[in-house]
Amino acid sequence: MNQLPHYYPSAPGFAAQEAYLIIEQEPRDHAEKSRLEKLRRYIQRHAHQADLRNLALAVQELMGTGYQVGCGSSHIWIKRLADSVTLPAPERLAIVADRLTTAFREWNAPCLCLRPE
Repeated sequence: MNQLPHYYPSAPGFAAQEAYLIIEQEPRDHAEKSRLEKLRRYIQRHAHQADLRNLALAVQELMGTGYQVGCGSSHIWIKRLADSVTLPAPERLAIVADRLTTAFREWNAPCLCLRPE
């Protein structure tokens, strides 16, 4: 009997993931805002995944050149490429993560008040 290896992304027993896009920096211009909105709609249409990292290729294609896309253990990150080799690597622009296990915040979300009022 053939069994799927434990690391196979669609192996039975992996918890389902619900992908969502979190934009962590203000879009640089109208073109970037448009790309991110298109990406958000794509992620919403393909939210239910056995392994959301399977969306990485589509994320790269939708963002196009000028962006670096990579995967962590259960997320996809998006960074703008540095304009020059002398500049520091840019911070993460956006992340695709599992809504069921994470709580990232959008760049324009109001700050949380940690002190009781």
